[in-house]
Amino acid sequence: MPPHTTKAYARGEALIEVDQLHDLITQGNAKLVVLQATPTWQYLRHHLPGSRQAWRPELEKQAFEHWARSQGIDNDSQVVVVDTRYDATHLWWAFHHHGKTDVQVLNGGLQAWRSAGLPIERGPVGQPRRPGNFTARGSWGFGIAATQLVRSAESAAGLRLWDTREPEEWSGAKRKWGAKRAGRIPWSTFLSWKAFRHSGSEGSAFRSAEAISSAIAHHGLDPGLRHIFYCQSGVRTTTAIFALYLMGWDPAHLINYPGSWIEWSRDPANPIQRDP
Repeated sequence: MPPHTTKAYARGEALIEVDQLHDLITQGNAKLVVLQATPTWQYLRHHLPGSRQAWRPELEKQAFEHWARSQGIDNDSQVVVVDTRYDATHLWWAFHHHGKTDVQVLNGGLQAWRSAGLPIERGPVGQPRRPGNFTARGSWGFGIAATQLVRSAESAAGLRLWDTREPEEWSGAKRKWGAKRAGRIPWSTFLSWKAFRHSGSEGSAFRSAEAISSAIAHHGLDPGLRHIFYCQSGVRTTTAIFALYLMGWDPAHLINYPGSWIEWSRDPANPIQRDP
């Protein structure tokens, strides 16, 4: 991917390219904290120099502020998140939800870094020299949907519900671990998280601003409406939220449903639909 393509987005500062991050690491930026959102086995095999692991189970065990401080993150830290699939945007969204808005996602993730032939470290999870002073504040615009709001999207004017999973999950042909039933929420519209990324399920390189605009038009996404996004557990949803944020959309109109299909499928009172 050509360097510095992020300027075409309305909020391109949320993305950082490989060459830019390499410069920051080389310069020894004292405020830089690189978080690698990958499982432990993957982190041990290859991670960016000086990066720290930030995997979902650890985030779920403790309050976000406590976790961020344990990573050595201060209020003025420059945080960059790296992944191999779609976890970087989820962590970016979590920081925004807790009031830290100057967090960046590495475009292309670990794959882009390795493809550029840049240094890789192996071995134990890196630890900060001291705890950080990060203080969680109120959410910056991005909303969280509870089940009741999802139900209201069936008939509420100005509110739409989007399913960002894979086609076989949408149709009900596949039930992923954690869900009690297969299918979809009947009044949702299909919008794969991959519509905003380059080919394949791996990597986190985002499509160009022009390509994302085409996807928006194709699916009939209206920036004047409020949009709820769900997937299996509220992670893939953040790809769509991040992409629309890049394009300048109002964060107040981009709502994540963290419970997503796992929560919805477990309540027998919630209707589902299954078909191709």
